[in-house]
Amino acid sequence: MGIWTHVVGCIRLDQMGIILGGSHPLTVKSVEEILGPICTFHNWYDSTRLPCGSEGSLQYRVIKYREPGLPWVAIPIWGDLRSYDNIYEIKNWWKDILKSFEPAFVRDACLKIEVDGRKRPVILYR
Repeated sequence: MGIWTHVVGCIRLDQMGIILGGSHPLTVKSVEEILGPICTFHNWYDSTRLPCGSEGSLQYRVIKYREPGLPWVAIPIWGDLRSYDNIYEIKNWWKDILKSFEPAFVRDACLKIEVDGRKRPVILYR
């Protein structure tokens, strides 16, 4: 049957850094490039940067709900990773991905990780 890791989270970005004089605004396309391709059982990408189990990676959608400003996009993240139980790798990926969104401003971010039979860490962005 194997071990499963279940993940759910969300990131909200705004363009505060741009409004305050930064440069290089993010676009939906550039956010998708930062996150990388979603790997599925039927469309496998060995180069995915997303945490990946034996049947695919985490998944996400970039939902633009306002032009650059306060706020700008929401990114729900979810997945059920089969034969994968590396909580630390997911935590490090999460920290790195949040840093990658500069010069945008991470308004909110949270992630819950559940590995069968273990603690369920919840990571809040501070």
